Amino acid sequence: MLLKQTQDRIRQEIQKYPSRRSALVGALRIAQREKGYLPPDVLGEVAALFEYDPNALNELVTFYSMLYREPVGRYVLAVCDSLACYLVGSDRIIDHLSRFLDVPVGGTTADGLFSLRRAECLAACDLGPMMMVDEQYYGNLTPERVESIVNELRARASEGKA
Repeated sequence: MLLKQTQDRIRQEIQKYPSRRSALVGALRIAQREKGYLPPDVLGEVAALFEYDPNALNELVTFYSMLYREPVGRYVLAVCDSLACYLVGSDRIIDHLSRFLDVPVGGTTADGLFSLRRAECLAACDLGPMMMVDEQYYGNLTPERVESIVNELRARASEGKA
């Protein structure tokens, strides 16, 4: 069950647009922020708020790489894998993170803290290689910088901060 405040935020999201459908992705992201991912029962709740078919919502979730049907780590490290980022070393960053975290691309660390994913394009070519964690962009990545970012996120998690 989604919290009442989450349901209220979804209703507010719906009010922003002349067409309810335009609010779907935003509403799903709001629900995902609460639950961490979008299991079938959550999709059903969001669908009910929209008076929409839950199966159609499930199809929408499978289309967007930043919407998750399965549990993911507290932090999802989405490294841009587009041509622009690839040309400046995103493949080396992805490989380095995989080794540093001891997790394959698409996997989640044993402690549940990090999931490592490829992102097709994060629309920040001038920052390449780059990644997004939650909704924060990190650019001009080097192996040392990604280790620093991961260590900072670990420290934040151990302090109980988001």
